[in-house]
Amino acid sequence: MMGTWLIVLIVVTFTFRLVLSVLNYRYRHKPVPEVASGIYDDASYQKWLSYFMANFRFSLFRKSFDLILIITLLLTHAFGFLESLTDGWFANPILATLSFLGLYVLFRLVVGLPFSYYETFVIEEKYGFNRQTRKGFVTDLIKQLVLTAILGGGIIYLLMFLYLRFASMFLLYGWIGLTVILFLIFILNTKVFVRMFNKLTPLEDGELKDAIVDFVEKSGYKIKAISTMDASKRSTKVNAFFSGFGKFKEIVLFDTLVEKLTTDEIVAVLAHEIAHGKFKDAWRMMVEQVIMLGLYVAIIGLTVSSDVLAQTFGLSGAHFGFGLLLFIILIEPIGLIVSILSNHLSRVAEYRADRYAASMGYKDAMRNAFFKLARENFAQLTPHPLYVFFYYSHPAIPDRLEAIEAVQDA
Repeated sequence: MMGTWLIVLIVVTFTFRLVLSVLNYRYRHKPVPEVASGIYDDASYQKWLSYFMANFRFSLFRKSFDLILIITLLLTHAFGFLESLTDGWFANPILATLSFLGLYVLFRLVVGLPFSYYETFVIEEKYGFNRQTRKGFVTDLIKQLVLTAILGGGIIYLLMFLYLRFASMFLLYGWIGLTVILFLIFILNTKVFVRMFNKLTPLEDGELKDAIVDFVEKSGYKIKAISTMDASKRSTKVNAFFSGFGKFKEIVLFDTLVEKLTTDEIVAVLAHEIAHGKFKDAWRMMVEQVIMLGLYVAIIGLTVSSDVLAQTFGLSGAHFGFGLLLFIILIEPIGLIVSILSNHLSRVAEYRADRYAASMGYKDAMRNAFFKLARENFAQLTPHPLYVFFYYSHPAIPDRLEAIEAVQDA
């Protein structure tokens, strides 16, 4: 019975997400708000429309495939076979679990390769975004495997050790352990993980750096480093991000952004990123994640100890590795609900950062930057409100432009 309810939950979650996607898809022909009407010319808008439709069809096919695959694996007792295989290899339960999950991850990687390849070298290539070579694609894949094996394997090892050693206190110790790892990842993100896949270079001396230094001094906010990232080796899309806190604060600008925006526009984007630091948004996100980790560990504690669910799908009994896979299935509907609040808070923070940049004398530059960012990244200008409500961590471009217009000129 519990197995049936799990399948129903998977299908209902898929259906709900599908309905949201279809609603958003049907909004593609809605009139573009006046405030954003100059972003695309007719030719560019038709190109965006074609790109949007291609991604919708591709996403629908991929998600449908994933749905059929996971249900097939569950109903055919494939995980029971995987359990008997890995338990025969290792007497140690932790090693058996790591091999169980490792084989599953490898299987999903192989199955997902055609989709990743098609997305990168067909869709993104067709619309002029892709700059990644096939060699780079394979190199990134290998790096991801190594990182997953080391970091993912280490986290699983820690969780299972704590579960076997302190079963009655697993919620507390698991929560503490994952929180420590989260802090380390947050601190090391730009310093280690981003640099594993990208080259970061200190911003060169010149007009841009001088303008940035002047603004940073004016804002009274200290930043440890401002770097440019060689994002152009993969895509033409433009972006920037703020990372870390305390002594580890760093702002990274995509080289495509430096190439396509003017000095004032880049400083406006930088002002937006600095605002996230000034308003402690990184700490807010950290607190949110720590709270979520507590919920995740509680769910893991239930799934890894369930004999009934494991036996329903062909395993001999409660299995830590299979329990983690069940957890991944269960957090999708739970995450969809929780994301309503987290995305709302994130959108509020984005509006606040936009207002800060505009109020610092960069209102026009911020507006122009949004026009270019939307055009270069093929942003949707008419998303469905429900889709925004559930999925958007950033406000839609027209909404951000309207909010900027409301800021009094500095």
